[in-house]
Amino acid sequence: MSTNSQEQEIDLSQIGKSISKAFQNVINKCFDLLFFIQKKVIIIGALFILGIGLGFYLDKEPNYTSDVVVIPNFGSNEYLYDKVNLISLKLIEKDEAFFKAIGISNIKDINSIDIQPITGIYNFINSENQKENFELIKLMAEDGDIEKIIKDDVTSRNYYLHNINIKTTIAYEKKDLVEPLLKYLQQTDYFTKLQKVYQNNLVEKIEANKLLITQIDQIILNLTQNKTTGGVSISENTGLNDLIQKKDELISENQRLAIHNLEYDKIVKDQNISLNQMNTKGVNNKMKLILPFLFVLLYLLGYTFTQLYKKQKQRVQS
Repeated sequence: MSTNSQEQEIDLSQIGKSISKAFQNVINKCFDLLFFIQKKVIIIGALFILGIGLGFYLDKEPNYTSDVVVIPNFGSNEYLYDKVNLISLKLIEKDEAFFKAIGISNIKDINSIDIQPITGIYNFINSENQKENFELIKLMAEDGDIEKIIKDDVTSRNYYLHNINIKTTIAYEKKDLVEPLLKYLQQTDYFTKLQKVYQNNLVEKIEANKLLITQIDQIILNLTQNKTTGGVSISENTGLNDLIQKKDELISENQRLAIHNLEYDKIVKDQNISLNQMNTKGVNNKMKLILPFLFVLLYLLGYTFTQLYKKQKQRVQS
């Protein structure tokens, strides 16, 4: 018992000494760094100031992002993606003639133009072709992960909303960039003809629904005024509830069609435009804060490596 107790005391004593030594080493290293900075204060100060100056210069030209949320009408989803991809390709090729032809004179300050779907699986299912879209999702879900299917290129291209993302180095006015792009997206003979057909069908459908609503109102009025019709009382007339439900459906459909009527004035309808949002993601507009510390850190690492190199070289030579 006595021997075990002594061994435990020795072990605890050694652990305490080890912790104290490690703590002292940390303190020594901190003061070594402090004394080194005092010794090299001119060099470190110069690097810090240089970093701030260079950072301000690099941040002088910030990056801007403009987002145009659009609705591709009349099944023009694939057309929209092909058009935007063509614009992106022409930008990479620096095809100034192409952009001047569509009304954009300055492309040197445009970094990129691309398009992404705005995830909306519920809008996709509840769209005009909801039955077909729902069956499509069910069929695709049987063979794979639903999350993967939602993000699948084929599925996502058919979503209701899509975002055209434009990155620039200067702030553009709407008339100099966004408006010419949207105008270019409307230039298609096929969808222009299809647009007229859709608009005419929509107007006819609204008028037909209004007529049906009027007829249903007249039938309901007749039933309420004549308590019985052919010997059948209103309470027993099971068709009355169906008529009221049908009227509600027609009213709801006309409300949806009225919204579509607003959207159908363009083949690719712009829903929302956000211009010239300063990009602060990553290191954008932060170089004045990053570079001073980066320069000092690189100097410290370089100095430490030089000292280690000298010691190792002396060791090898000896």
